[in-house]
Amino acid sequence: MHRLVLVLALAAHIPAGVLQAQVLSSGFERDVNRYRWTSRAHVAAHARGWDFAIANRFVSDAYVQYDRRLRFRDENILRLSARRPLGSSLAAQVRGHLDWFGLSRAFAQGLYGGLEVRLSPSATVEPFAGIALDRRPGVPLPSGSTPQRLDAGPALGARLAAERSEPGGYQLHVSGDALWQQMSPRKGRAIRLAAGARRRFGGASLEVAAQAASRRRDSYQAVSFLNRAVDRGETVEATVSDTLNASLDVTAPLHGALQLLFQVYLRANRRQIRTHRAPEDALFFDTDFDRRALDFTLGLVYDRPSLAAQVRVVSSAASEERRLVNSAALPPSEVAQKSSLLLQADYDEGILALVGSMRAALFAGLSVRLSGSSRIVRHDTDVTNPDDRDEVYHQGEAGVRWQVNRYMAADLQLFGSWFHAVYLKAARSAENNVQRSLRLRPGIRWTPSSRTRLSLTSEVRATYTTADFVIPGRRPTDQSAREMRVEADLDQELWRDAQLRIEGSFADLRLGRLLWDAFAEIPFDTLRTYNAWVRLATGRRLRVELGWRLYLRSDYDRAASVRYDRVGPDGQVLVDAQGRPLTGVIARPARRWIRQMGPTAAFHWDRPPSSLRLEAWANVQRVYHRLYGDLPELSAASIHAAARKGTRRLIPMLTLAVVWNL
Repeated sequence: MHRLVLVLALAAHIPAGVLQAQVLSSGFERDVNRYRWTSRAHVAAHARGWDFAIANRFVSDAYVQYDRRLRFRDENILRLSARRPLGSSLAAQVRGHLDWFGLSRAFAQGLYGGLEVRLSPSATVEPFAGIALDRRPGVPLPSGSTPQRLDAGPALGARLAAERSEPGGYQLHVSGDALWQQMSPRKGRAIRLAAGARRRFGGASLEVAAQAASRRRDSYQAVSFLNRAVDRGETVEATVSDTLNASLDVTAPLHGALQLLFQVYLRANRRQIRTHRAPEDALFFDTDFDRRALDFTLGLVYDRPSLAAQVRVVSSAASEERRLVNSAALPPSEVAQKSSLLLQADYDEGILALVGSMRAALFAGLSVRLSGSSRIVRHDTDVTNPDDRDEVYHQGEAGVRWQVNRYMAADLQLFGSWFHAVYLKAARSAENNVQRSLRLRPGIRWTPSSRTRLSLTSEVRATYTTADFVIPGRRPTDQSAREMRVEADLDQELWRDAQLRIEGSFADLRLGRLLWDAFAEIPFDTLRTYNAWVRLATGRRLRVELGWRLYLRSDYDRAASVRYDRVGPDGQVLVDAQGRPLTGVIARPARRWIRQMGPTAAFHWDRPPSSLRLEAWANVQRVYHRLYGDLPELSAASIHAAARKGTRRLIPMLTLAVVWNL
């Protein structure tokens, strides 16, 4: 939090007459087990020929653990810059950053200075140099204490940006930045270079883009647990990640509104992990990771106000490969074990898909939408990995929208999908399955006047999952899931700047064991949810909202645990020597109910460019059961009463957000 104080202190010492912008915002949220504080600050000013900019972002999360203790995770990011022109083509630049991460106790900062050289009206280059510092915990000592490692050293970097329009119609752009840090014994680098070109000729367009990046991050790591006899237990692990992204997009007119679409995307990433400063005779593993992917799209696009359609063929290929690099320095047993683990994560994947969509206006007030896709996936793995599989997926959607009149509109949507997964290795072939899903969603929107809006939507969904075969002696795993849902929303303006809003929904989800041949099911659970929220809001710039919210859920609990007061033969509660009731615990199948209800309130104040938001819900939660099965005769009444009483808990929900723009 002291970083934010520093920003505000710096802003306070800048004369008010030279402030160009000052933005301060803060917020607070309270969830079930989390508190979050946020703040942002941005100050821009001009003084004595210098342009200053300071930006700070602070986030603090506090999580309530099971022992009721708070666990904090804080993060603060501060960026500052100063610029002063030295002529028409030169400018002095100063940049700095302070990053603090409370959970890992890491603190990184840097200060750099350089010259911005304007080579042309659209091209600049900026070399800079400075110092970088990084403080973070090392590896715990045998005594249990964790030392703080402070590394510092020089840093060099550069930035460049250029754009150019050629007479032939080409538009070229290049941008990049680089930073090298030598913080002995650690090193760091971040290099990025992006370039692209685009051109329009006639109705056709061509765009090419590429970006290459390389990053290195060093961190302190403990020596592997395999090195129990090594006294020195700290190494430096260097992770180098190189990425390359390239794309080609071409659109060309064929006839009228019909266009040809052609796209190619290439993605490649190589990550290397190397261990430095390792103790002599210590065991460690250096690995390489390579991922390559190529996407290809060829399609036709037709676009008119009354009809829009497209069809595309998409093909994709991807592969991942992992290797152990320092196998010559490791025992053969360790090489075999580690190499086997790395091979199990390798794969080659190919995808071929056909995708299409259409939107058409049949006549005034009636329009239809159609879309669908078919996809085939081939996922090949090493012989040691049983995840080798083929997949087929078909899905489609059809929708009709009818504007009956100026007051009423109706929607009807139908979704369907079919998915089949086949595992090619015997170890997982019993998991081969087919999933069929169908969903119907009709809805009506009624607006009898500008003061009244009513929306009613219902949905019916059915999903059936069947296995290709059942191993003899095992129980079938075929399953069905059927759901019905109804949602209603009402907005009513009572008087000027006063609205009443009512939201309600009901859902009934039934799960069962599926008998596909007879198309029947044996139910094993039913989940019902009810949700209602009534709100009354008034005001414009200062808006106050009061309401009441209810959420109710019921489902089947196979083993509900109930604590009850034990009862003797005379029907009296048994007590111990101190007069406290003796309790017992029993577990039985039950119907479980979760009820959450309570008042809601909101306070909104808007005075652009500043605002304040406060929203709260006093959520009182009650969990109770209705038990099934036989109960001990003496305590049956006490057990039923305890199950119906259940447990009660207050869960306050609070959100506060404040923005000041001065």
